[in-house]
Amino acid sequence: MPTAPLRLSAMLRPTGLLGPLLGGLLACGMAQAQLDHSFYGVADLSWGRFEPSGLYRQHRFNSNSLTASFIGATGSYGFENGVTAGVTLETFYRFQDLRTGRNDHDPLLSRNAFVSLAHRDWGQVRAGRLQTLLFNTTARFNALGNSVGCSPAVRHLFAAGSLIGVQGDFYWDRAIGYTAPKFGDVTLSAMAADGDRDAPGRLSALNAIYARGLLAVSASWQRVRLDPEFADAIREQASQLGLSYNAGWAQVFGQYTLVRDTGLQLTSRIASLGLSAPLGPGKVQLQVARSRALGDAVDRRQQTWSLAYLHEWDSTLDLYVVGMDNRVWGQTVGRSVAAGVRYRF
Repeated sequence: MPTAPLRLSAMLRPTGLLGPLLGGLLACGMAQAQLDHSFYGVADLSWGRFEPSGLYRQHRFNSNSLTASFIGATGSYGFENGVTAGVTLETFYRFQDLRTGRNDHDPLLSRNAFVSLAHRDWGQVRAGRLQTLLFNTTARFNALGNSVGCSPAVRHLFAAGSLIGVQGDFYWDRAIGYTAPKFGDVTLSAMAADGDRDAPGRLSALNAIYARGLLAVSASWQRVRLDPEFADAIREQASQLGLSYNAGWAQVFGQYTLVRDTGLQLTSRIASLGLSAPLGPGKVQLQVARSRALGDAVDRRQQTWSLAYLHEWDSTLDLYVVGMDNRVWGQTVGRSVAAGVRYRF
């Protein structure tokens, strides 16, 4: 009886090749009794006033003011021919709700969840649920890192709605990613994914990072073409340049992102600057972002700045206070402030 060919999405489903491959890699490592493994994560808990522009303020606990809280586990097995097989499983956690995931719609393994094969001379291939390359560079080239809660660079690009920034999630399911061996000071990466049943299509991305000494530069490109069943088609392309430089007295950051959405007939431009400098027993982190989305019937502008002070209690524990001023033209000003603790393990 003939069998149907496997698509990328079918191969990466837990019931497809991904599940058996995970089990096979773990069984192989356990059988050889040489499986390297580790457990890790971040616990970030703060209390404060949170007020997005145009919305009411809330006084509450939060789990992602500086870094989204998550737990993870990874295992790897190195073969004699230099190939290393690995498994990474991670999930976000919300202390304020005592639930996993960033929201109730996230899957159980809501952060990275993939299998990988790596070789020093060939690079690394990953398959499963992957963080996008565009999010990686946005987080790396701004003073507040991957803080979705308070980083203006991250919020404008990934959490400002469908007009400014990119649509959809910054984690792609049914994805395959490849990182080439480092060529001098340059690292090249590529990524592709299938849409889901309700929004079929294709997602793709490329990224290049140059890092030498005190200077690092990035160039990222992302394209999303999806056809949702009950919404307009998404035809979106994003390009980004990023830069960081350690001047000794401070590390400075810069980003510029251009997003063209032909489906919504919109073009948005996002510029962001940041600085991280030591001050007393801790350090100050400042990040500013300014955005504008233009279309046939749209002219939306947004400006956000955030200021944080971190005190490194020890190598794993940080105490912090962070404030954010968020302004969308035509809406009320949003002002947020929080104090919290971040623990890495």
